[in-house]
Amino acid sequence: MNKKTHQINIQGPDILSLDLVNYPNMGANDLIVAIKYCGICGTDLSYLSSGGLMGPQKEPMPLGHEMSGVVIEIGSNIKNINIDDRVAVNPMGNNNSIGNGGLEGGMTNFLLVKNAVLNESIFKLQEDMSFEIGALVEPFAVALRTIHRSNLDPDSKIAVCGLGCIGFAVVTLLNYFGYKNIVAVDLHNLRVSNANDLEFVKAYTDWDSFTNALKEFHGQGQVFGIPTSKTDVFIDCTGSHKLISDIINISKTHTRIVVAGLHQEEASIDFRSVLMRELEITCSMAYSNKEFSESLEILSKGIIDQRKFVSHKCKIQDHKKAFELAQDGNLASKVLIDLCN
Repeated sequence: MNKKTHQINIQGPDILSLDLVNYPNMGANDLIVAIKYCGICGTDLSYLSSGGLMGPQKEPMPLGHEMSGVVIEIGSNIKNINIDDRVAVNPMGNNNSIGNGGLEGGMTNFLLVKNAVLNESIFKLQEDMSFEIGALVEPFAVALRTIHRSNLDPDSKIAVCGLGCIGFAVVTLLNYFGYKNIVAVDLHNLRVSNANDLEFVKAYTDWDSFTNALKEFHGQGQVFGIPTSKTDVFIDCTGSHKLISDIINISKTHTRIVVAGLHQEEASIDFRSVLMRELEITCSMAYSNKEFSESLEILSKGIIDQRKFVSHKCKIQDHKKAFELAQDGNLASKVLIDLCN
């Protein structure tokens, strides 16, 4: 009888299943990781609501792209990676697209990593790093990429919209790097409270308080008689169309807007307002191998309080409860699927 393993799949819009699938069939260039923890990302929630990567698809879509675990099998061609190595997996390394439309997903007991290469798809954890922190390396790499795409100066006045895992990682890293003028907004008290525990962050739960704070801490001006804040960079981690329009309307001349949140629908943008301000709008998506490695290095320094980032750990059998928690920003920050036993 073939050995089986569990895998969380999307079967259609808002249809989640826990399926028994065949144990991975490993090739000479592959390895298998016994997953310990896999995070639920806001992108996973978007995939679930749409029924797949870009919408409903014929085959189930395996979920999970924020994971850590232990290497338990290696192919004959694998170099510099050993059985029992504690690792974080780069889901996009070597074009695997794990949990992002590929054939594998990290919400499983045993994950096949194809064409595994050290410091490309597999990154070794320090012995004193928890597997929970190991599962945060991927979202921190996303946040790090976002900061790199923001082209900040040491004295930049920065606004961050959305304090889910990516937004909270962004403000945490900005605080760590020493940026001292960070104003943030999120609708959920838990997220705002966590952000306000950081030294250089001022966070708010409503738009009016947020915009008033921008004018107080960043300064105010006007463009063609329209009141603006003197914020240099807005980082959008929400995926909200209306928010982009609101940001444009309060932006000064030459403000940079970095879109990191996943937008599921087409957005309507008033390019007259963009033009009159000579705004720069850019995007940030995923990360490089270098940024994944840098994220791991930063997290190894113990810069974060794990309890602030990881609010819940749910066994794979409780996957539906886990996803319900992940959708409620008032109750949960990061929810991890616990596969330790």
